[in-house]
Amino acid sequence: MKLELKKTGRYPFPMGVMDFCLQANAQRAYAACMDGIYAFDFPPADNNRDKPLPKRIGGHDSYVSSIALSANNTTLYSSAYDGRIHSRSINESTSDLVEPNWNEAIHPFWSWQMVLSPDEKWLASVTGQYLAGAEDYTPQPSPEPTVKLLNANQRKVIHAWNMLPSVQCVTIDPSSKYVAAANLMGDVAVYEIETGKEVATWRTKSFTSWGIIKSHCYIGGIFALMFSPDSATLYVAGMGDMRDPMAGNGKQLWQRFDWKKSPVEKIQESHADDTGEGLMEALAFHPSGKYFAMGGRLRGGNWNVGFFDADSGRLIGQAKTGMRITTIRFSADGQTVFLGGMQGQPGLKDGKFPEFGYLERFTITESSDV
Repeated sequence: MKLELKKTGRYPFPMGVMDFCLQANAQRAYAACMDGIYAFDFPPADNNRDKPLPKRIGGHDSYVSSIALSANNTTLYSSAYDGRIHSRSINESTSDLVEPNWNEAIHPFWSWQMVLSPDEKWLASVTGQYLAGAEDYTPQPSPEPTVKLLNANQRKVIHAWNMLPSVQCVTIDPSSKYVAAANLMGDVAVYEIETGKEVATWRTKSFTSWGIIKSHCYIGGIFALMFSPDSATLYVAGMGDMRDPMAGNGKQLWQRFDWKKSPVEKIQESHADDTGEGLMEALAFHPSGKYFAMGGRLRGGNWNVGFFDADSGRLIGQAKTGMRITTIRFSADGQTVFLGGMQGQPGLKDGKFPEFGYLERFTITESSDV
């Protein structure tokens, strides 16, 4: 199978898009941006004339890092670099938000990422600040748990786990039974929601670099992870090793692990001849389960969003955008893929910042590879 991608829209936002979520019909998006929360209504795919504008409908006291929407489109959850989680009700007719009915400090440092479980019972958030803790610059242990699970209805922390900071990404499996998180050092852990037990933990050294040129520190780590549709395996993504961390020229990289084996086994990874250079920050499975997408920043190569066959792991489709991709979402019918992110971070011009956040939309066509 091969995929052909056709761009049907590129929509600017005032500042960078850190995350976004879609209504089930994929006609409206809610975006977590550096300057707040926005609602955006997509025009029809065949309409290139209208240029709808995003509408700012709320915010936090710092960059909004993550956002999630309930299936009935009535409740919006968000987290931010202020370390807080908000829950807001949505006025469906106007897309306006009321003031947060839940506004709670979850971490004293940033919430790097927050996710809502598929059954909407749980929220998971991760944090952690990289501070050198030894002569070799390994991180200091965190003064607080870096992975937290909250009951979304009771609005309270149910479990809290310690992982070496910084913990940069988190996910909940399709069955809503397991939480997985990963950090700067390539550590990955899987926790059972019901018991709070850590059921798997391992380290992959493929994503973390120790700088010997210009910068003597650790950089990189795992920036995205997701369970397979059957929850049996876990995918992680980031960037391969570099001698000069400032160069950003590590390989675009994903790995797949059988986390239920003891010890955990790596069973697949991206093929070197399919990938270029750059930090990968987003993963998403297609609704069919036949393939998945990985995206991020492009340093060198042919694409910054690639689509991979779930069985072979080979690249079957690609697109090259001008932006850093932070989030990938598929429509429920699988015919469209949406990308969110930013392009550069320009300075003030005539007293204001030029637009540099974007959502992009592509239609997907599957074809035989013979």
